[in-house]
Amino acid sequence: MATFTPSYPLTFPTTVGFTKSVLKLVRNVAITTSVFNFSQQTHQFQGEAWSFEGTLAPMKRDNAREYQAFFTQLRGRRGTFTMKDPDNTALLGNASGTIRVNGASQTGNQVALDGFGNNVTNVFKSGDYIGINSYMYFVTEDVSSNGSGEANVKIEPALRSGIEAINDNTQISYGSSAQTLWRMDANDFGWDTDRVSLYGFSFSCTEVL
Repeated sequence: MATFTPSYPLTFPTTVGFTKSVLKLVRNVAITTSVFNFSQQTHQFQGEAWSFEGTLAPMKRDNAREYQAFFTQLRGRRGTFTMKDPDNTALLGNASGTIRVNGASQTGNQVALDGFGNNVTNVFKSGDYIGINSYMYFVTEDVSSNGSGEANVKIEPALRSGIEAINDNTQISYGSSAQTLWRMDANDFGWDTDRVSLYGFSFSCTEVL
């Protein structure tokens, strides 16, 4: 008997929307407080990851089967999938066209991009998302392009340069196209139904690093 293995990452279905979603950026920050004068010292470790909890709108079986197939094919925590912030439905800024990374080996909480129109106000606004390779980043400040169509975009979390190479001229995604890579938080998964056969799905997942 042949064994079929899905090609990961799967793409999260979008037929039915969420009734509630919680998106968090989780960090590991240590803090010590002096027992003498209560002064504090902090240290931020490298770990930063998106975390998500969501409840899908109740649906009939014809739509539910798509989600049943999706979740069961993940095989618990084995498989991965791509998904955006479900509330990220449109770009807030004025960027358009093909935008690329401007310079290789970038690190930290700012990324240089080019391909914008020249001297465009607010190519991205705080609250926008951009995607580079497998990961999405949240824009934290409004930014405009210069006379050469370039802009330095401030982002959170820091660039995943230690996980994936960020090369010059890599095309980025932005607006509702920006997404990241996820893995389920548990190996067991199921759904509920009521007396009129409305299906309910709730799940949680964490970004794959």
